[in-house]
Amino acid sequence: MKIGFYIGEVAPESIGGGYTFQMNVLEAIQKFKTKHKLFFFYRNQENLFTDTDNIKYINLGVLKKKKKTVWQKLKKNINRRKETFNELLKKLDIQLMYFYAVRFEEINIPYFITVWDLAHREFPFFPEISSTFQEREVFYNKVLPRATNIIIGNQEGKREICKYYNINEDLVKIIPMITPSDVYILTEDKSILYKLNIEPQKYLYYPAQFWSHKNHIRLLKELKKAKVLGDHFKLVFSGSDQGNLSYIKTKVQEFNLEKNVIFTGFLKREEVISLYKNAFALTYASFFGPDNIPPLEAMACECPVICSEYKGAFEQLKNGVLYFNPLTGKNFLTNLEKLKNKKFRCKLIKRGREVALSYNTNNYVRKMFSLIDEFENYRGCWK
Repeated sequence: MKIGFYIGEVAPESIGGGYTFQMNVLEAIQKFKTKHKLFFFYRNQENLFTDTDNIKYINLGVLKKKKKTVWQKLKKNINRRKETFNELLKKLDIQLMYFYAVRFEEINIPYFITVWDLAHREFPFFPEISSTFQEREVFYNKVLPRATNIIIGNQEGKREICKYYNINEDLVKIIPMITPSDVYILTEDKSILYKLNIEPQKYLYYPAQFWSHKNHIRLLKELKKAKVLGDHFKLVFSGSDQGNLSYIKTKVQEFNLEKNVIFTGFLKREEVISLYKNAFALTYASFFGPDNIPPLEAMACECPVICSEYKGAFEQLKNGVLYFNPLTGKNFLTNLEKLKNKKFRCKLIKRGREVALSYNTNNYVRKMFSLIDEFENYRGCWK
């Protein structure tokens, strides 16, 4: 079959962890041996990929002579954009589309789609959710019932899809979230510790874009209470601003934590990996599940994790992390104390590493193609 994979915009700063996921899966697909002919659709102002014998890359956002991209020209006319994309799929004779990076264009042919979360149903009150609630509802009500397969990371995610959108559970397939393979490969950039003026094991790390649901405020409140760590101990926040950064900085001043909190902005992957490997712990405070990538990355880098009890966390992370209540902070300080015990710390690191290794990118891609091969039997029923 001819399979289309839709990536959408390739932009690390705006997509955050989603970018890490889409690029790691893309790399694994590139190496995967399959009988199918593959087409990747993406958007960027430059051509980022080179075609191979079995893979063709189609940049929907490449600059034209008039300095406007195909998508820019069609942005104001959604119906025309839909028509244009469907015309392209028909011309290329694409038989199945796989929207694995949670980017979607309305199409007329069969498709698989990955769902990362239904946070707008679980937490409709967060400002970044309430402002887009209706848009999300329209999207999922239109897209999910028509999907050939819906891909989610665990049973909690499947439960939410079936509950909120009355989807046949047989159509919802579980493929556990990956531990990005580049954390095992990339060389850490230790210069970031010098740049930030921090010492190994003397800081907590939280890589997350500044959305309100990422719950940075809870970590500030807990740090304010964490006298056991000493005034020299730091809390490092990395990630781009999505509207909540100024509020968090205001709270840092209010809590008199200016000397303890560091804002790094967006970092290179090598710098992130170095911060994982040298941290006293990753402190992951987000309310959203059912899957998250940073705890897996930290465990892979042998960094202890203190993680919020988001829905799906126990299923995803198992006994590889320590848990706390993200709303009240209960057990956070207790877990910090536990990590001061070297024997306990080593046991947790070992368990975490085993959990992270179990979520292999190659296995993820193998399961993707298993679903594709299964669908081929249906697709052979028509031209």
